[in-house]
Amino acid sequence: MKRNRRSAKKSVTLLLAILISFSIVSTASAAWVPLTGDFIPISSIPTGGLVVGDKLFEGFEVTGIANDGPSTPSSSTVLIQGGQNDSTGDYGLRLRLSWTAGSDEFINAGINFKVSILPGYDPFYIEDAVLWLATASAAGTGLVQSSENIYDADFLGNSLAVLSASAQSGDFGAFLADSDDLRLFGNPTQVKEMWVRMGVTVQGGDVGSAGLHEVFMLYSQVPEPATILMLGLGSLALLRRRKR
Repeated sequence: MKRNRRSAKKSVTLLLAILISFSIVSTASAAWVPLTGDFIPISSIPTGGLVVGDKLFEGFEVTGIANDGPSTPSSSTVLIQGGQNDSTGDYGLRLRLSWTAGSDEFINAGINFKVSILPGYDPFYIEDAVLWLATASAAGTGLVQSSENIYDADFLGNSLAVLSASAQSGDFGAFLADSDDLRLFGNPTQVKEMWVRMGVTVQGGDVGSAGLHEVFMLYSQVPEPATILMLGLGSLALLRRRKR
């Protein structure tokens, strides 16, 4: 009887994990609105950077290694597109990797850049970040893993957030997203600019395989445009009352 209960609980847990995974991936794709046109290689980003909404993404660096088959990641092979999550209003990046690794194969890449609020958007700050892995899969000893470290300066900066998302055999794709508020020494903070250090690993292991198609990286802005509008309308209404 106990064994049957354990099996039932395990089946329910597995079903919930799969449903969560599907929900996360479908939500990311459905809510994404491209703002910079078609995908381009990171190496083709203009000297002035990539403008996405109220944010500027610049200073891109791509380093990578690959073993036994897959191509080595570089700024010419990693594709990028700027856009917005129309559900939250957050602006960010969509990286198209299309990486696969079989047994004893692996791909490892580092992608660094700076994100800042554009001039002319003085009321805005960045307060949190979201990391999504889209269409990640792993079998056997395969592993897909991505980390995002955010700092308040390019050199010897303070850590503001550490995000991590992964998929491996047995996880059933349940851990494909991570998000967090920016925190300086444990306290919530809002910044005008920050530096991102991202790492991605796709490896098949001894007897496995793994794949990763896309990565979404989103950053909030506060106050939101709707909030500013509502505050403005509220102030206008209050002013009219006083004139009466």
